[in-house]
Amino acid sequence: MTIYTVTKSDSNGLTVEYENGSWAVLPVTIDMQPEDIDDLAAQFAPKETVAPSFISVGTQRSAVLKPDEGIVDDNDVEEDAPAETPQWLIDRITAYGSTVSQLEYITENGLEAWQAHVAEIKAASPKPD
Repeated sequence: MTIYTVTKSDSNGLTVEYENGSWAVLPVTIDMQPEDIDDLAAQFAPKETVAPSFISVGTQRSAVLKPDEGIVDDNDVEEDAPAETPQWLIDRITAYGSTVSQLEYITENGLEAWQAHVAEIKAASPKPD
């Protein structure tokens, strides 16, 4: 059981503080029950963790986003693909495009159109049984 105290309630949600001094902002709605709030507080509660050996108190590092490994450069798929990657999968990945382009397709054409597009790609490059 984790004990928390509500320290603020505003349009951003409930700010709660935990026994160890850490805090969280819980996204709440007007229709939530007390047990819903307790559940959220438990999910946001601090967890027992151990920092990796290269991190210690006082360490300064640069915050840098990792490249999105889900984005596929259509020109480099075949060159970068491991030798064991089957051709049907390479063809599908190339046809799907990047995650960003798939989301753009859904935004512009709708989810059903994207699902039809995916079905066409799968039919053009079938997975062997």
